[in-house]
Amino acid sequence: MTTTDPAQLVPPVDGLDLLVDGNEFLLVRIKDHQGERVRIGIRDSRVRLLLAVRPREHRMRFYAVMAGVMAITAVVFLVPVWLGLSPLLGLAMAVSVGLVGLVVVLMMQSTREYRFHDDLPGGLDRPPLMTLAERSGQQSWYALRDEQGRMFGDIAKRLGKWRVRGFEPIDPPPPTEEEFQAAAAAEVSNLAGKLYAWSVTMGEDEPSPVGPMPEVSVTVVRDYLNAASIIGGLISGPVGIVMALNGPWKRMEFRRRRRLVATGHRLDDGGAMRLEIAGDMDSADAGDAWADRRHVLALAVLSLCLEAER
Repeated sequence: MTTTDPAQLVPPVDGLDLLVDGNEFLLVRIKDHQGERVRIGIRDSRVRLLLAVRPREHRMRFYAVMAGVMAITAVVFLVPVWLGLSPLLGLAMAVSVGLVGLVVVLMMQSTREYRFHDDLPGGLDRPPLMTLAERSGQQSWYALRDEQGRMFGDIAKRLGKWRVRGFEPIDPPPPTEEEFQAAAAAEVSNLAGKLYAWSVTMGEDEPSPVGPMPEVSVTVVRDYLNAASIIGGLISGPVGIVMALNGPWKRMEFRRRRRLVATGHRLDDGGAMRLEIAGDMDSADAGDAWADRRHVLALAVLSLCLEAER
C-alpha cells in the first residue's frame, strides 16, 4: 500500500482570487538563514492567503570576486613599480582595472525577487501566482508578472516616491537570437551570462503599453519625535537634517491620483503591517481598470521590506 504525500492532497488554490473581497490584511516579514519571507493573511488566523518568498542570497561568491578584484588591482599597481616604471603609470593602470572590476562586482549583486505563492501545503512546489522582480542593473525598477510570465505592472521610484502602474497583461516577446546567446553564455559561465544579459537589457526597452496608465503611489509617514530627531536637532548642518528625516515609519498611505485607497499601519517593531484597503479600491474609471489589489499588495510588500532594512 503506497502512502500519498499530504501536500498532494491539497488542490491548487489561487490565493489572488481570495484577495478580491478582502479589505484588511496582515503582512508579517520574516528574515532568517533561509531567506526573506512575507506572509500575507487576514484577521482569521485559520485562513492563509499568500506567501512572498525571496530566496537567500549566496554572498560567498560575491566576496570572493571582490577579493579577487582587489588583489588584481594591487598587483597591477605594484608590477610597474617593481619594473622601475613611473608610479603614475601604475596608478593609472590600477584605476582602469579597478573600474572594470567594479562593474564585475556590481554584476555579481543578486537581484531582488519576490515570488508570491498560495500559502498552503505544497504551494511552494507550484509555480508562483505573481512575481516581483528587480530589473537587471536597476535597483529602482521592478516588473510584475503573472503565472504565465506576462507583465501586468511595474514598480519604480520617481520623484522620491515608489509608484506602481497597472496595465493589461503583455505577452512576453518571442526569444531573440541575443537571448539564445545569453542563455548559452550563462551555461558556460554564470558571470559571463549576467554581463551579456545586462548589456542586452540595458540596450533594449521593456515592453510597456502606450498611453496613460493608472498609478498608485505610496507615501511613508515617519515618526519624527524620536531619539534620532532629537539628536539631529542638536547637531547643526546636513548631518542633523538627515538624522531628523530618517525616523522610523509609522504609517504608509497609498493614493491613486489624490484619492486614498489604502493605509498601512505599523505593527510591532516595524516588520509587520496592517493593510486597510478602501472598499471602492476597484471602482475606477475605464482608464484605471487595470489597477487592482494585486498592485497595491506588491507595492506594500516591497515598501515593508525596504523600510525594515533601514
